[in-house]
Amino acid sequence: MPGILRLLIAAGLVLALSGASCQHKPDDPDPGVAVRPEPVIVERRVYVPVPSSLTRREPIAEGPIAMCFDVAAQRRAALERANAKLQQVEAIQGTEVKP
Repeated sequence: MPGILRLLIAAGLVLALSGASCQHKPDDPDPGVAVRPEPVIVERRVYVPVPSSLTRREPIAEGPIAMCFDVAAQRRAALERANAKLQQVEAIQGTEVKP
């Protein structure tokens, strides 16, 4: 009996292994690949650097009450310089970056 059992097991293994041969056609896609890779274009935004001269802080003028008009004139000048810098930054904003 053990000889017959071994023979049956060996025959079953041979049949199972012969059925496991490559059965897909050569024209079929590789079964190991789940998704076919496709190129994707990714748009990357690069921001224009703002020059450091436009980001420098303006000094705030201070002084005693007796120099009120002088201090006010200095503060107005600083405010006008700051507004000029903001206009330059606004002109740069949205321009393309050169590679």
